[in-house]
Amino acid sequence: MKFCNLPDIVSRPQLLLLALCLALSMWYFVTRHETSETELEILVNYQGIPKDLFITSDLIYRIHERIRGPKLLIDKLPKTFDLPLDVSKIKVGDGYTNTFSVVDELGKIINKNQMRAFTIVNLDHPMITLQAEYIDSISIPLVFRYRSNTDLSIITHKIDPNSVVFVGPENEIKRLKQLTSWPIDVRVDLLDAGKGPILKDIPIIIPFNGCTHVKPQPSSIHVEYEIRGERVEIIRQYEIQLAVANPDLYDISPSMVNVRLKVPANKQQDTHYLKELRVTALPPNMKEGERRRVPLSFTPPEGMEIIDNNKTVTIIRLSDAKEHPAPVFSVPPQDTIKAKKKRQKRLEKQDKQ
Repeated sequence: MKFCNLPDIVSRPQLLLLALCLALSMWYFVTRHETSETELEILVNYQGIPKDLFITSDLIYRIHERIRGPKLLIDKLPKTFDLPLDVSKIKVGDGYTNTFSVVDELGKIINKNQMRAFTIVNLDHPMITLQAEYIDSISIPLVFRYRSNTDLSIITHKIDPNSVVFVGPENEIKRLKQLTSWPIDVRVDLLDAGKGPILKDIPIIIPFNGCTHVKPQPSSIHVEYEIRGERVEIIRQYEIQLAVANPDLYDISPSMVNVRLKVPANKQQDTHYLKELRVTALPPNMKEGERRRVPLSFTPPEGMEIIDNNKTVTIIRLSDAKEHPAPVFSVPPQDTIKAKKKRQKRLEKQDKQ
């Protein structure tokens, strides 16, 4: 038997090509089979929740899992998995029937041979434990209370519905069974008097802070009412305030303004109530010595209506030197003192009226 040497059969260029092919194959095998890590997001979809039970524990909807394995297989994995979780057999409480292993649940939707190729590095929620209670409900009549700072009367009053049903876990509903009625506060304003029916949707607020899982049915109440109240028209003088941090940089003319108001009849002599109206002017960006006409802003208390609210004043930008206060020993001009005294007497006389 005659043996031949490999160089006798294959030429040198062919040997070089063969060596190159073997090197490329080994490089591909090593690089594509090296280990790698990746993070997967698992979206939990709870299915089959019993109709007579309420899950009171916080439901986990997103789980982050970090795995290690062959890069060739990791590159083919989707970044997000949908995990259907059958909870139809859960019981009241938090026993073993309410505990689910995320790894075991993933094994139901992922090929076991494929799972063996990976190692779990981190799983932020390896177990899901649910706590359940029986669902209960209670119907509570509603009592409406109309609140206002002014005297008024309600002509018509309609609500729909007259009661609200609270639905939630049994232990939380027990706290509500001590209530014979639930008050609904409706804030009304005398400005609505004479406008016909007023329609509002009042949201239902859960009575107790401990009833975090209780839901009202419906979530809001439809209210319809009409207001009757007497208002009178008066004219009162107000000092204009500059809405800036450095009012000394500006001069305003006039400094007082007569305002026509409509107020509740029982408030026309109430000095404290009338003083709650704020009349302000906001100076724009101005250069030194510049003069501008600026509209007035009115902030009235509840029940007060401004009849003539289109008034303007003139604002002059003074020198920056005005920003620095005068020395303590300086004597103000006599005309300034007289003007302040006259203004004070005028306000005191108006308050007495």
